[in-house]
Amino acid sequence: MTVTTTSRLAYKQLNAEHIGDTQKNKIMNVVRKNKEGLSLREICLFTDFEINAVSGRVNDLKKENLLETTAKRKCSITNRLISPVVIKEL
Repeated sequence: MTVTTTSRLAYKQLNAEHIGDTQKNKIMNVVRKNKEGLSLREICLFTDFEINAVSGRVNDLKKENLLETTAKRKCSITNRLISPVVIKEL
């Protein structure tokens, strides 16, 4: 099995078991509490999710127009320049 096939199967399983929905809700709650926005690593710190889960769910939330990026700043964990995510204003 290739990496791509394995990734697709894992994503289908997440959706079938609604795990992704639970992760997205927790991420939304954490981001909502941090008005200045959060990096993916900061979200990992607050949720105890792995970076790959956070990245996938944040991408889903961006596609659903629930999250957007804001002004760049340094990440408090990596000290690298990042584009933090915030709740999208409707």
